[in-house]
Amino acid sequence: MPFEDRVKQALAKIYAHHSWTTVQKRWLDRLAKQLVHEVVLDKNFVNHCFSDAGGAKKLNHLLSDQLDSILEQMSEALWAPKTA
Repeated sequence: MPFEDRVKQALAKIYAHHSWTTVQKRWLDRLAKQLVHEVVLDKNFVNHCFSDAGGAKKLNHLLSDQLDSILEQMSEALWAPKTA
C-alpha cells in the first residue's frame, strides 16, 4: 500500500476517536500532509514543520493536550501489520 494511503487511513482512525472542531481538523490535516513527506513522526517533526505557527506546544494546546496521543495513534496506524 502506498505510504500516502497509509497516512489517509491513519488520519481517518484519528478522526474516529474524537469529535474534533473545525480548527482541530484543519491542524490534523496539515499534520497528515506533512507526514506524507516524512517517516518519523514526533514532537521534533512538529516543531520543525510548524515552527511559524507555535510548534508542538501550540498544536498540543489546540488539540486539547492530545498531541502525544495523536502522534502515537498515527504511528501505530501507519505501521500496523496488515490483516488477512
